[in-house]
Amino acid sequence: MVKKAMLFLGILFMVFAFAYAEEKYTISGEVTFQYEGNIYICLLTMEEFRDFIIPRHELSESPCKVIHMNTDLKKAGKVSFTFNNVPKGTYCVFTYQDVNMNGEVDFENYRMNEPYGSYKETPWGGPPWGKVKFDLVKDITGITIEM
Repeated sequence: MVKKAMLFLGILFMVFAFAYAEEKYTISGEVTFQYEGNIYICLLTMEEFRDFIIPRHELSESPCKVIHMNTDLKKAGKVSFTFNNVPKGTYCVFTYQDVNMNGEVDFENYRMNEPYGSYKETPWGGPPWGKVKFDLVKDITGITIEM
């Protein structure tokens, strides 16, 4: 009887472990650009996006990948990116190029005045969360973002 109970508990534990294993995905693509300045490729949640689009927001490596501009990159005019092991959730992929290299998101008349883009639609006048968000439920590859 004890062996059966232990076997049952072992199987139950394995079922719960598989059921609660967090699904992870990959997001990858390419960003095209035409100006000088470091490029920030960001995978953002709603809260991170809200903070990012505040004027004078300080740019950082987290939650962004920072691509430091150099001659070869500038000549290529594009850069690839990959985010691995991303948990299921709602995100946006947002890019920003810090042309004046001041380390901040710059605005003029309530609009970003340096190149930016996103995986989803990027409307003029600023990118609202509802237009740039997506639900991550599978790998997303081959993204092309133009800035």
